[in-house]
Amino acid sequence: MKPILEAINLQNGASLKVESYNNSSYCQSAGWHIHPEFELVFVKNGGGCLQVGSKKMNYTKGTLVFLGGNIPHADFGNKDHGDNLEVVIQFRKEFLADKLKVFPELLGIKRLIQDSRQVLIFDSKTKDALWDNFRQFSTLDNQGKLINLLTILDYLSKYGTYECLFDSYEINRYKKADIDHLEEIFEYVNNNYSKQISVEHIASQLGYTANSFCRFFKKMTHRRFIDFVNEYRIEKAMEAFNESNNVIAEVMYNSGFNDPSYFTKQFKKYHGVTPSAYLKSKYTQSLV
Repeated sequence: MKPILEAINLQNGASLKVESYNNSSYCQSAGWHIHPEFELVFVKNGGGCLQVGSKKMNYTKGTLVFLGGNIPHADFGNKDHGDNLEVVIQFRKEFLADKLKVFPELLGIKRLIQDSRQVLIFDSKTKDALWDNFRQFSTLDNQGKLINLLTILDYLSKYGTYECLFDSYEINRYKKADIDHLEEIFEYVNNNYSKQISVEHIASQLGYTANSFCRFFKKMTHRRFIDFVNEYRIEKAMEAFNESNNVIAEVMYNSGFNDPSYFTKQFKKYHGVTPSAYLKSKYTQSLV
């Protein structure tokens, strides 16, 4: 089965995306999927099955896995124990190209990231040694998350014990040009979601007609482009609601919507409540 290409939504001012889950906030399944971003996954305890590329590997006491970009995989977590924690960290190749290359002191981390193309499965001793670092992510701001990730990668590059799931992994399910086009589309939406997005413009930039662009996007992601843009904008609206006490109209316009009723409909579609109901609930919880 061909994996679905997943778009990773990075917050403004962030080089990486960090999500922490427990049994009450379980990671929503993405199914069999692929994305250009590197991914580091920590699962505290419990058993499950790692399905990556053509390989499957069972784990019984949690796991710590590092995958390079564009490697198809299934979800990792489990619900075996009430105190389980799953932390998923994703970052783009620019994290390596633009940041690590200017610091020769980070050569060990650079090599570790390059080795992630083989998919690294770390042993329990390494995983347990980093428990406190992964636990802290939910309490850190963006700067703290970056520093914490570098601390983790530093430890892994120096002391981590791992096995490689693959001798090497070659991208063969998608043409490289197609993956590059998807990355350009994701980046375009990331940079322009607050503005009017023209299918004709982005299609012409990639050498497609509007119709062929829409067919290409649907084939690669199993989603309509307009649905992807709407969900992306709604996630940006949610970020804005969570970061400050912005009024609904301001958030609506800043996230690229112009019609209040359409914004409300889309917000409810992806989060189950209207923006006003969400803010009311958020405000009530802050008073408890």
